[in-house]
Formats: sequence, C-alpha cells, structure tokens
Amino acid sequence: MTLLESLDPKSIRRNVPIPLHYQLSELLNQEIEAGRWKVGEQIPVEEDLCAHFSLSRTTVRKALDALVSTGLLHREQGRGTFVSEPKLVEGLVNRPVGFFDDMAERGIHVVSHVLEFRETQPSPKIARELELGPDETAIVIDRVRYIQNEPVLTVTSYLPHKLCPNLLQVDLTNIGLYTYMREHCGYKMGRAKRFVEAVAANDQEAQQLEIELGSPLLLIESTVYLEDGRPFDYFKARHRGDRLRLIIESVGYDHVETKKP
Repeated sequence: MTLLESLDPKSIRRNVPIPLHYQLSELLNQEIEAGRWKVGEQIPVEEDLCAHFSLSRTTVRKALDALVSTGLLHREQGRGTFVSEPKLVEGLVNRPVGFFDDMAERGIHVVSHVLEFRETQPSPKIARELELGPDETAIVIDRVRYIQNEPVLTVTSYLPHKLCPNLLQVDLTNIGLYTYMREHCGYKMGRAKRFVEAVAANDQEAQQLEIELGSPLLLIESTVYLEDGRPFDYFKARHRGDRLRLIIESVGYDHVETKKP
C-alpha cells in the first residue's frame, strides 16, 4: 500500500466549520508523528493529493506550506517534498544550562565554529548587563553551533574579562563554555533572565545557518549570573526555527521557597 492509499479520503469532512487545508495538514501531521511516514520519505505530489481528496491545488499547497513552516516537511528543488528530521529539543529551564551541556545531557554531540574570540570594550548596554566599570573589558565569543555537520544556531557571548582572563587561550570547538568555566575556573551558575522572540534571518544569519533569507529564527537574549549574584554571561542566540524547539519547565507555587517575614 502506498502512502496515498493509506489515507482515507473521507477523513476530510466538508460538513464541519474547519478549513479544509487545516484538516489536511492535521491528517498529514498525524501520519508523520505516528511514524507511518518515515524521515526522508517523499510525500505524494500536490496533483495526487488534489485528486485523492478532491481538493483544489490552492488548498493542498496551503496545507503543505503549513507543515513546511513548522519543520515537519521540507522541499528540495527539482525533487519534491520530504519528511524532515524531528526537531531537536533545547531545555529552557529555571537553572541556567549552556546549549552544549543541555545537548550533551540528551546524548547529542555539538561542535562549535568560533568566528570571533577576543577582548573588547563593551557597548554601554553590555557593560550595564555585566556590571562593568568604564575601564573594564569583556571577552566576546561569536560562534556557529553544529549538530551532525548541520548549523543549528549562532550565538554571541560577552563575559567579564576579569572573571577568567585565561579563557582566551582555550579551544572551544568541542567543549562548552559553561563546562570550561565550571571545571577549570570553579564557577557555578546561579540564575538567568531570558527574553525570547521570533525574528527573521538576515543575510549574514541566512549564510551562516545555510537557510533562506527571512527564514524563522528564535532569538534568545539572556544574562546569566553566578551563585554569588555576579553577572557572568550576556548573550544573544539565534536558533533555526525549523530544527530546534524550546521546552520550558516551570515550578509549581507550592515548590517555590518563600521568605518568612
């Protein structure tokens, strides 16, 4: 039985107030999530889907576009539309964990391509975030992170130079920044404040991440603090929306320690 033959045309209901393109995208989504349509498998072409479900080309294309935008499908020029690899999940939890450490906990190896690594005079905003004096400098680290030879995010970090001057001599290709600071400098991370928003890839980001101009990215802007309250890292990371998604864990009120008056 082919992929198309496994789909029941009656699954698309015309007597309910649910758009036909949404019904089709949900049906195909179910096939992918159930594993009946395998990663890398080519899906039926638009013309066949139109005939099978008696739908217009516009309706079918709108359904497929929705699945492409969420990363479940991807199109290859001149070949067709295929089932994508599942998105990688990155934890965005109360404890500040670096991307390298978070992926390592999930058994995923990360490689960093370091684009810039130097001491710099920070901008006024970065100096405020890191609580640096007018004559104090920061270390800037600009990286592209790869998983299985595929670029998945870019990140630019700023750290107070005084915290670990020897950091500039470290090769961060196969070790996480937070791992090094914890194991070699003795620092423990305390908390983090983070802002998350959706942005579109500009020319430079599209080139670095090997995606099309305007592709969706998740921008995370964060300041991470040590256990003693000192700011340790201010960074901006841009994650590919088609390859990564964030999981956010929260703590119930009853589990939060409160100070007694």
